[in-house]
Amino acid sequence: MKGETFAAYSDESGIFSHRYQTIAVVSGPETRLAQLRSNLQCILSQNQINEVKFALIRTHRALIEAARAFSRCMVEISASTTAVRADIVTWDMQDSRHAIQGRNSLANLERMYYKVLTHAARQWNQVGWGFHPDTNSQVHWYEIAEVLNRTRLAKPVANAPLLFDSEHPDQFIEFTSVEPLDSLGEPLIQLADLLAGMARFMREEGHQCIQWLDSWGNRDQLALPHFLHAKCALDETIRTKQNRFLLIREFNAHCRQYRLGVSLRDRRCLWTPNPANAINFWNYEPQHDYDKAPKRMD
Repeated sequence: MKGETFAAYSDESGIFSHRYQTIAVVSGPETRLAQLRSNLQCILSQNQINEVKFALIRTHRALIEAARAFSRCMVEISASTTAVRADIVTWDMQDSRHAIQGRNSLANLERMYYKVLTHAARQWNQVGWGFHPDTNSQVHWYEIAEVLNRTRLAKPVANAPLLFDSEHPDQFIEFTSVEPLDSLGEPLIQLADLLAGMARFMREEGHQCIQWLDSWGNRDQLALPHFLHAKCALDETIRTKQNRFLLIREFNAHCRQYRLGVSLRDRRCLWTPNPANAINFWNYEPQHDYDKAPKRMD
């Protein structure tokens, strides 16, 4: 993909208010991202809605249909061309890395952005990048870019060959453009929001989701849209959760169909054992005893 301009679009879920917190980054060559953006914009137009966000997925039929189509579109383009990837990292605020006194949650979020953006750049083996996060975040984007721009593209491994054959063994990652965008006008950021929301939701509700899907059992032959929008005597909160369960069920089924290596049942959450895969759900775990979140400088 020499000569291609690459970009990354991102959004978050659960930041500063939930136990599980997530960043999703959708990345690839601008030409392929433009194709994906056009497809997503058509989905929004066909369903006559302005924005897909996971938090809004409750019982509104058009929004549910658009979310299903968004996730299906991401799976299909990742499987058919491997020209767009998504890296979704989720961390637990109660693990040994984060459950520390004086934690600086904003600085920690910025470090997690550094980790996931570095991973995406290395998977693509590309130096030059544009970056477009959602404008609603509190992150110091330009400071992250400065740190990224001091990071080598090739990951060094002591006494071992490189993880991949880098075309740029001595070059540094270059985030030359950083432009936050309003998700309302950028479907790729909406897609990142949807993926981040699904990942966090499954960390919170994974056991219940699997139990519920198992109980659904032989009813698989029923049309999914019919149940999603059934006007039954269920409490709206319950219907919301069930609609989200079925959205994730369908997404996971498409990932299996296209052999993208995404697991749902093994850990009761969305998880990709091979981080090189085009849709990479990364459930972050502390790497060693000294892997701690940054602290506030009082």
